[in-house]
Amino acid sequence: MGTATVEVSGAQATQWAAELHGVLAANAEPGERVSPVEVERSAAVVIAVIGLVFSGVGTAKTIWEWWHPKRDKGGTVKIQLADGMSVSLSNVSLEQLEIAFQRADTPQG
Repeated sequence: MGTATVEVSGAQATQWAAELHGVLAANAEPGERVSPVEVERSAAVVIAVIGLVFSGVGTAKTIWEWWHPKRDKGGTVKIQLADGMSVSLSNVSLEQLEIAFQRADTPQG
């Protein structure tokens, strides 16, 4: 199992994170977990954070399919993987995202 946090920022961060949380929870496989949305507010930005425990690349595809129609609407989505890798959905293809999730889900030995 891999772990990650998803950070949604922008004017619609809270709404988008709630939508993404619902999509992730509805598509979670046995053993996968989606934490409740936590909202961090500052004077300049709102960031909504979702913690994930995932297996395989299915979660990457779910996130990508949710993000794809929203990508031109002004928010940002960044995924922090447990190995320290940070992926901004604005800068990657579905294939690159799947590779990152596969790498994060592969035990390092």
